[in-house]
Amino acid sequence: MVGRRLWLDLPVWLLVGGVVSLGWYLHGLLDVATTADGPAAGPGLWFAVAAFLVTVVAVVLAQGLRMAERVAGPEHRLRAALQRIRSGDVGFRVTLRRGDPLQELARECNALLDWLNHNPPAGARTGTDIVEVGAEELEEVAP
Repeated sequence: MVGRRLWLDLPVWLLVGGVVSLGWYLHGLLDVATTADGPAAGPGLWFAVAAFLVTVVAVVLAQGLRMAERVAGPEHRLRAALQRIRSGDVGFRVTLRRGDPLQELARECNALLDWLNHNPPAGARTGTDIVEVGAEELEEVAP
């Protein structure tokens, strides 16, 4: 988990490194500019600015993909839950992983499922996905 977290935060660290290196380069450029007769903007400045812009674009894309990935899983689970409800099955719960976005929407779906289990429409399959087994049924199964 820690390795995955570091990998996902790598673009942010690249951006921080780009800001620090660009600041260091510009500080040196200002020192040269104050001692020389004219500006000292050469290819190094353009390379630093281009590297910084490429890093910014990479960070924005990586963080956008990261957020899209975090939303896609819960969105898929909620869509599957709504399809089950539409098919008439209301005997289940919507579960998302801890930290997933859309938790409030999952709670609302579960509240709807609770209400539908107490007020079932005609043809709905109610109950739970978990079947409770009584002690006498366990004795029949045990050797």
